[in-house]
Amino acid sequence: MNNLHNKAPKRIPFCGFLSKFAPKNQKRQLMKRILIPFAILFSAVMVCTSCLKSDDDDTIYYDDTAITTFTLGTLKRTVHTTSSKGADSTYTTTLTGSDYQFYIDQEKREIYNPDSLPYGTDVAHVICTVTAKNGGVIALKSVTSDSLRYYSSTDSIDFSTPRQMVAYANSGKAYRAYTVHVNVHQEEGEVFNWSERAAQSTLAGMKELKAVACNDHLYVFGQRDGYTVGYATLLSDGSDFTPLAFNFKHRLEADAYQNLLAQGNNLFLLDKEKLLRSTDGQEWITVSAPHLTRLLAVSSLKLYGMDAEGNILSSADNGTTWIEEPMGDEAIWLPQSSVSYACFTLKTNTDVERVIVTGNRDLTTWPNDGYAMVWGKLEDLSNPLQANEWTYYTPSDHSLYRLPSLANLSMFAYDDVLIAFGGSGVGACTESPFSTTYVSKDGGITWKGSTLYPLPSTLKGSDIPHAAAVDSQWCLWIINGENGQVWRGRMNRLGWKKIQKEFQ
Repeated sequence: MNNLHNKAPKRIPFCGFLSKFAPKNQKRQLMKRILIPFAILFSAVMVCTSCLKSDDDDTIYYDDTAITTFTLGTLKRTVHTTSSKGADSTYTTTLTGSDYQFYIDQEKREIYNPDSLPYGTDVAHVICTVTAKNGGVIALKSVTSDSLRYYSSTDSIDFSTPRQMVAYANSGKAYRAYTVHVNVHQEEGEVFNWSERAAQSTLAGMKELKAVACNDHLYVFGQRDGYTVGYATLLSDGSDFTPLAFNFKHRLEADAYQNLLAQGNNLFLLDKEKLLRSTDGQEWITVSAPHLTRLLAVSSLKLYGMDAEGNILSSADNGTTWIEEPMGDEAIWLPQSSVSYACFTLKTNTDVERVIVTGNRDLTTWPNDGYAMVWGKLEDLSNPLQANEWTYYTPSDHSLYRLPSLANLSMFAYDDVLIAFGGSGVGACTESPFSTTYVSKDGGITWKGSTLYPLPSTLKGSDIPHAAAVDSQWCLWIINGENGQVWRGRMNRLGWKKIQKEFQ
């Protein structure tokens, strides 16, 4: 094997050992006592070999070596839990270590598990199985010194810090040293944590608002003094929102904020039936005047909007040209306010995206609506010319799991599900503000309350204007338009670093 370490220290012959340490007057006597048994043993071996008539009378010693496998045994894990009364407690369980594969980087001489062990796993007392090429001998370096001891598969080893293991060639002429990392998560994966930013005075006092993430920035557009204004902050910050200075002279319409979307590196905004496009929220160009009344959604390939007649239109060229989309249901079921969308790739076919649009109908026309409108379509990325129809997700008469009609309803794709929440119920819905996070695991058909994605506790019961958005790092942002308070949250495991698993 290439790149072996230095040769092992030269061994002193046994006879040389005797001549060095035995007294002169005892040398001959010691030599006789040792050589006679060896002579008898050698004769016996020769006799056995002659009788068996075997041709395999040579032992092969190899100069190359490497650690080839590393597997953990059964591990102990301490799990924290909360009782129905809110009391915290812990219990100990076992974990099958062999379920976590270890990768051996022979070039860097590192051994590690890219999928970290669960939080609370005891790695200070680990039993592991390690093998070396050609039957090489494995040694473990001490944590406190350079001393080595032979590895044993029955020894308990402390891997709470990286450890060095050495594989020696069975010829004794070379060795190869590795650093072993037993990775353990330092936080619970299934915990959603929120961090609260200081209230932003620049955001306070907006009656209505909408947020999108684009190009490493979070953009917040909202209504102030009868016009739409905009602000931006770096996604890495969230504590300094800068007012956007638009390059056009006129003021944006009061409801222009409702028509803010992000697709790729572009922001889109609909103002007075003119479609605007920007990459920084300040320099805008007019793309077209498609006679749209609302921007609905985006997919990887298209923009979607709605005209005054209730038709859904799409554009595959960044809003320059628009065509009418097929609809499988009547336009009376389309939402007109608190419109949100989600777009995600199907698990069963990575060439197909599902686009979901939710929102409320006009309460002056439909005052008895108690549930939000949910529409969806499939988009085949491998065949962009195929126009699949939009469908209203008609609930059954006995459906118990529908999405309530909420003020400032926010809905988005997150963690392989759809999440929705909002302020107080509108129409026939009497739900209190931010009381429940609704989750759909079937693409928007059914919605159930979930505690897996809790909202900031200070929001519950607060009937405030707000906006929400998800960025590329799976961080969920919520902005309070009343006092400018900003929250950023994320499911812990979605922020874990992915470690290399493949090598050339």
